[in-house]
Amino acid sequence: MKLKDIGVIAESSLSRLYTHNEKHDCAAMTAFRTARDCGDGEKYSKKENKQRNKSLAAKLKSAGYGVTRLQGTYPEGGSTAKEESFFIVDNNDKGNLETNIKRLGSEFEQDSVLFMPKGSINNKTKAYLVGTNRCPNNWLGSGNKEVFNKGKMGYDSPIYTSKVNGRPFIFESVLEEIKDPGNGMGWWALNRAATKPWEEIELND
Repeated sequence: MKLKDIGVIAESSLSRLYTHNEKHDCAAMTAFRTARDCGDGEKYSKKENKQRNKSLAAKLKSAGYGVTRLQGTYPEGGSTAKEESFFIVDNNDKGNLETNIKRLGSEFEQDSVLFMPKGSINNKTKAYLVGTNRCPNNWLGSGNKEVFNKGKMGYDSPIYTSKVNGRPFIFESVLEEIKDPGNGMGWWALNRAATKPWEEIELND
């Protein structure tokens, strides 16, 4: 299956997010994973993957980043599967976004994560994938990079957040921005969630 057959970026829905990259470092990743043990073990359930992503979102928000939910697709078994990913913005220009997403990519067993240095959208710098696990089926390899050489990350560019068992995960549409908690107790709950094992994360009904 060709990339064009499994989805393209909707530039109209992502352009607002990409404007962040004119001023800040950005990134994208998901905590979804097909199965344990480099994809060869017990499969993660839909609930477990939702718990993993909620845990990832809490860790990102607790670190002070802007986080927006994205819908994405990747090819699986001759068809396409959908899952949630996150667009991440270093709003406070801490300069540690790449380090943190690499650490989180390793924690959540991702093959790779996408880092977009400030100015990538305008071709002033280059966005690139970074390999974040040592699985034998990781096409990129731990710590290695693949640079996007497109002139601009536009609607016709296959920009993806990761590869799931070697298969590209494509941005498809923007869902919603994850808002900051409204009070101190909300931040307390968020920070507690960020430190819990993902298995202990509770989902909303």
